[in-house]
Amino acid sequence: MAKRPPTQKNSKDNYRVKGRGEQKGLKAGRDVQKNARGSSAGNSGAGNSSSAGNSGSSRGGGNRSGDGKQKRYSDGYSAKELGKLSESRKTDFKKGGSNRVHYDNDFIYWCRECNVPLIGEICGVCGSTGDKITLSQPADVRFAQGYDYELIEKHMLNLFSCNPLKDHVLLLNKIPGDDQTMEIIADGRVVGTLRFDLKILDFVFEPTLEGSKLFFNEPFSFASAGRVVKIGKVKTHLNGKNVTYDLVEEYPAGIKKGEPVLIVSGNLTGYGIAHADSEEFYRVKKENESEAAVMSTKSDAEIKAAQILKVKNITSDDSALFLLSDKKPSMEDVVAANVNYIKALGKDAMNTIKGAVNLKDNKDKPVFVSFSGGKDSLVVLDLAASALVHRPFTAVFLNTGIDYPETVEFAKTHCESRNIPFKEMSAGDDFWKTLKVQDHPTKDSRWCCKVCKLNSSNRLADGVPHLSLDGKRRQESFMRSRIPTMDTNPNVEGQLNIFPIRDWRAIEVWLYIHWRKLPYNVLYDKGMERIGCWMCPAAFQAEYERMREIHPELAERWETYLAGWAKKEEVSEEYIRHGFWRWEQLPPKMIKLADELKIDLRRESDEL
Repeated sequence: MAKRPPTQKNSKDNYRVKGRGEQKGLKAGRDVQKNARGSSAGNSGAGNSSSAGNSGSSRGGGNRSGDGKQKRYSDGYSAKELGKLSESRKTDFKKGGSNRVHYDNDFIYWCRECNVPLIGEICGVCGSTGDKITLSQPADVRFAQGYDYELIEKHMLNLFSCNPLKDHVLLLNKIPGDDQTMEIIADGRVVGTLRFDLKILDFVFEPTLEGSKLFFNEPFSFASAGRVVKIGKVKTHLNGKNVTYDLVEEYPAGIKKGEPVLIVSGNLTGYGIAHADSEEFYRVKKENESEAAVMSTKSDAEIKAAQILKVKNITSDDSALFLLSDKKPSMEDVVAANVNYIKALGKDAMNTIKGAVNLKDNKDKPVFVSFSGGKDSLVVLDLAASALVHRPFTAVFLNTGIDYPETVEFAKTHCESRNIPFKEMSAGDDFWKTLKVQDHPTKDSRWCCKVCKLNSSNRLADGVPHLSLDGKRRQESFMRSRIPTMDTNPNVEGQLNIFPIRDWRAIEVWLYIHWRKLPYNVLYDKGMERIGCWMCPAAFQAEYERMREIHPELAERWETYLAGWAKKEEVSEEYIRHGFWRWEQLPPKMIKLADELKIDLRRESDEL
């Protein structure tokens, strides 16, 4: 195994920064490890795992602790208080403090011995203490799978003619961006970023310093030689600098403007972004070779025009220090290393379910599990099946009429295969009927949720008080960041929601699924990160583009409608193609995009 690379203390690529919740998180990790230490690996049902540890982990359960005092949940409420909060108290809780959401559990660990990610500090296979990896917020990290690997492979081969990440366990960590943006983590190191570009309607890949160093090692250095720009030795530092043509000694053919390139300057190696195509570089160089004036005598405008690339990060660190491990574990290996923590999380979630449904006020209420066919509700359904052995419940699927066909099929067949009572509440053609009398839903006007979901939800129990187990998680979005353990649903009469996995991250959801060997919706392996309505305006444009590839017939139906709407509103095809239809009031990023694409946002009707 290669030695660990040095820490880049003054680099933006250094993600091993102490998080604000680090000490709290460390203690929570130790608590889970302490409770789970005696657990044995295996695939027994979550409800029958007596060795899964006590419910004293940081996630909070619903039972009383051994000293007779009522255990309090992580939001500060006791089981007795849950569901009985005054509206003012709920408002106080939701205000929180700062409007900026910061998640304390913004880290994972990495076992260097087994080369696997850990959700707790100690590896369940070798017993080693993992290295702590602080993640970019919101830290809802997940495993790459299926199409994700194909996407990464495509961009690696297109740019560098090789793929150092092949067959490695990769994590994808979503980060803020104009559209879907993900950090790629391999061997516990952020090696690059995949970002969906709204201008070209495709993903672009950019390595980090650590990722760029991989290409300077054999056997990858030979294949990637066509992406290496050589800069002559300079007396000043290069990091963050725009480099003019006169300092560039080699600029390989085939480089396109805006693409990442590998950079060598003496004993320095790293990466940058090309400001010019290869043809442009040689043209500028040839035009200026005959001029007697040196660069220092040129005007600012001339110097800017002569800039060929920007150096993002370059160091003298030996590239061999950045080699990835030759250990390429399977998902079974990853689960085995984390099984004690998964069991402890499962036990806590089941305690939350039991504690909520057994409250005095809830004992006679019917119990439903909101089953969307997605990964989170799949886990909640499995937890409910283990926790509610003596309490009947029904899985409820709200068929919006614009769900993916794979989702509808999976929801039905999964419940049938497990003999779980299943009830489908269908909105039928309500979406398409409403679309005939009003404009389509947008990010800032989502009437579709009421028409396709809430109406069906209200028909479910007809106002009779009932419980609904729900898979919403805090780290999914800003809107869900402050959900309590239990809360009434103001939009559905009589409904009390319970969120047993609200503090779980995507990686923990997937670890549970793989541990329990649960079949899951095939769309996740086809490149969909979230499972919802196939034309949802709130989804990423990247997901819409992937939907067009998977289901061209669905895309054709929607785009036929959009073409008619565009004609009525006097907007261009480009306006539709680049996703401007998804807003009523365009945000700054879309106004900027329109300017770059020269899309006229003015409508003839606006000028009359």
